[in-house]
Amino acid sequence: MSYSKLLGRALPGLSLAMGLSSFSYAQLAPSDTSDDQVDEDTVVLSPFEVSSAATGRYQANDVVSGGRISTNVLDAPGSITVLTSDFIKDIGGGRVLDVAKYVAGVTESTIPNAQDRAYIRGFQGASALVDGFMTASDANYDYVAIERMEVTKGPDAVLQPAGIPGGSINLVTKKPQWDFGGSLKLKLGEYDANRIEADVTGPINSALAYRLVMAGQDSRSYMRNSFRDSLFINPSIAWRISPSTQLVLRYEHYDFKSSQLEGLSIDPTVGTDDEFRTFPGMPTDFNPEPGKEFASRVSRFNTGTMLLTSVITDRLSVRLSGRLQHIQGGASAFHYGFLDKDGNVTEGGSRNPFTGKWEGGVLWVNTSTDPANPNWVATPATQPTGSFRHAGNYSKSQVWYRDLQNDWAYVVDSDFAKSSTLIGFSYRYAHNNSQSGAESLPDFTIDDVPNGPIITKPYGGDSRGITTSYQTYATETLEFFKNRLILSGGIAHMSFSGSSQDKLSDPITDGPFPVPAGMTYPGSGSKATYNYGVVVKPTENISLYYGHTENAVPSGDHKETYKGEDPFTLGTQDDLGLKLRLFDGRLFATIAYYEITQENYAVADPRNSELPPPPLYYPDILLHREAKGWEFQVIGSITPQLSFIASYADTKNRDPNGIMLRGAAEDSASGFVRYEFGPGPLKGLSAGIGANWLSKRALDTATGLTPAGVPNQPSAYLPPRTLVDAYVAYEWGAWSARVDVTNLTDQLDFIPQGRNMIWPVNPRAFSGSVTWTF
Repeated sequence: MSYSKLLGRALPGLSLAMGLSSFSYAQLAPSDTSDDQVDEDTVVLSPFEVSSAATGRYQANDVVSGGRISTNVLDAPGSITVLTSDFIKDIGGGRVLDVAKYVAGVTESTIPNAQDRAYIRGFQGASALVDGFMTASDANYDYVAIERMEVTKGPDAVLQPAGIPGGSINLVTKKPQWDFGGSLKLKLGEYDANRIEADVTGPINSALAYRLVMAGQDSRSYMRNSFRDSLFINPSIAWRISPSTQLVLRYEHYDFKSSQLEGLSIDPTVGTDDEFRTFPGMPTDFNPEPGKEFASRVSRFNTGTMLLTSVITDRLSVRLSGRLQHIQGGASAFHYGFLDKDGNVTEGGSRNPFTGKWEGGVLWVNTSTDPANPNWVATPATQPTGSFRHAGNYSKSQVWYRDLQNDWAYVVDSDFAKSSTLIGFSYRYAHNNSQSGAESLPDFTIDDVPNGPIITKPYGGDSRGITTSYQTYATETLEFFKNRLILSGGIAHMSFSGSSQDKLSDPITDGPFPVPAGMTYPGSGSKATYNYGVVVKPTENISLYYGHTENAVPSGDHKETYKGEDPFTLGTQDDLGLKLRLFDGRLFATIAYYEITQENYAVADPRNSELPPPPLYYPDILLHREAKGWEFQVIGSITPQLSFIASYADTKNRDPNGIMLRGAAEDSASGFVRYEFGPGPLKGLSAGIGANWLSKRALDTATGLTPAGVPNQPSAYLPPRTLVDAYVAYEWGAWSARVDVTNLTDQLDFIPQGRNMIWPVNPRAFSGSVTWTF
């Protein structure tokens, strides 16, 4: 998408936004008031909604992600962090992770430009949770629509029954307001920056309000042929049916296209114990993908949601929320392998069967013909010549979601105790169709990468999957001694049924599970999970907590369930810690220790990245693992001008053999500081700087054992790194200007996807933006 096309697509929406702003301004005239106008001061806040009250720029008092009902963060029996709209604004946009990485235990994952991937307490999430609804797609959600983020640690059977046990990042979207306002923003820069944003909201009359949020992006990244083209359009309307009842309707159209990165390869002589190096002579921006037409991730969303909240009596309230979503997707992904002098693919090394470590330049060969007495001998491995084999897969998909959530809250407050009871249910229907096949390009060298011809083979897979799930839950929270002792507990029951089929699959005629060609595999299951917790508050601003949470995620692979695998991935967490609110609420600190187990979890089979690629991707490998660690975090606004957030996490999350997971740092730290000048000649000037440190990370997935029974080790590790970002901004009246510098110290760092698929982070880059606020 060129800049002219970007403007052409965005200008109609911007014109509409300006028209709406003019319309709203007219509605604010004194003649608009009437006898039956609803006074905003009389609006009753639902227990499912959070108060806007805050004690500082980065501190929010309440959260709903802990269990649907709005709860003070200090009173929740778990680790919850709210990232406010001011903090999101100060970070300056980008990915969800660019904001969330300042939360203890949230770190970079393995795909920087898609899927909103992030590690939470060492567990990888690859989907967006938007207003409590999960969406699995190839897109990064556009931050222009986000009002705040709520990061909840641990499995959550109520909010995120299909989530990872490490936690979830709930993106709370912007809603219509009865106060007129809005903004227009233009941002230009070197990498991942060129975009236009619009946000306008206001009243239509005393009962109706609207909001229109839009963004268009046409940007390039550091790697060759890397890009993002996206268009986001989000109108919404709110109907205040009565002072205690409100209905919000939202629609999202999101057209997202980004690179399917290939990137760099490791030096084939590098082994597990060697210092990390990339392939000799390969530039750090190297990316042999053939361009956006043939190597990209494409997602087109059309989403409609509704949210009805009502306070029926002073004790009883109800929440009803639903979603309809259709995603049209497609992807074309290439990867490459080394060629030796004879034109054969070679790895340039192998794993030592006695240590499990990768040894570059060595090929271990079993010279014995007796399976009971192997004789492993180290021989020279054939070495790469500088030529590469280029192959990949393509796919297209259609996905439909239908969701419904209904919650009833009953709150009784007496002199002796306060009781908050929640009962509810959720329904979810997911249907996906996908086709996939293999494709290839001519061999290439670093200096000569032909873009074609691309040879596309017929579909090798034609899959259908349907899953319907139901969940019922009930929770109870009791507060005693004027909120000094808080006890909570709950139960959730998940059941699902579904089927999966690959119409092109071959029959299986031998083994314990013979099936015909194109077999449709049924799947079903039910499971109850439990949560409970206690909070003790010696003083009003100190809390000690313990929480136990669980969830059960239905298996997405009915074929494996048919073979007898557990139909659920189970997550369990025990979390205890201390929370402090000091200096009249201007500083909030937490210390937490946790232990998590996950059973029957899936990791990608590394054979899917081999050359030649398999005709069909191998199914995920199912494993069991345990995690534990501790976290420290502090958020503060010491003065109205100075705000900060800082965190540290010590995480140990490994597979059953004690092996580190791909791309997951086990130690991390981050901090962000913002200062705004007060009255005087520099009034309106602000500046911020943030740093994020990660310890060493495994380059690839290593599962299973060697033939000698030794656990396989990662083939290499990335070294520790620190990335620093900074900005300076100035506001004058309705206008503001900002300059951002990402990767301020120009740190060389990489994000791993595999041994021969490594992506460099962007080097130091500058961008600038201008915003008009009205």
